[in-house]
Amino acid sequence: MMIGGATNPVGRAEQEIKSLFAGDDVIAGAVDWARGVLMERGIDPSAHPVRALRALRKADRRLSLGSARYLADAAAGRPQRRGHTRSPFLE
Repeated sequence: MMIGGATNPVGRAEQEIKSLFAGDDVIAGAVDWARGVLMERGIDPSAHPVRALRALRKADRRLSLGSARYLADAAAGRPQRRGHTRSPFLE
């Protein structure tokens, strides 16, 4: 267990995104927004994840690193890892 208790980073990112974006399907809308931002800037989130994070956080300064990562991963088509799973380095 990490300091600060057991937290789910995916759940925390989703909660933050829901508080920042409006609409019926908030997560899908936020992912569409992220894709648009990255497309406008010519950034492929699969090839350049750090650039994608920076671009998203620059476009909306309210995004935390975790939420920006969530959106960049979703824009790249990477599935979100839920819960406390083994480290990908151990697989």
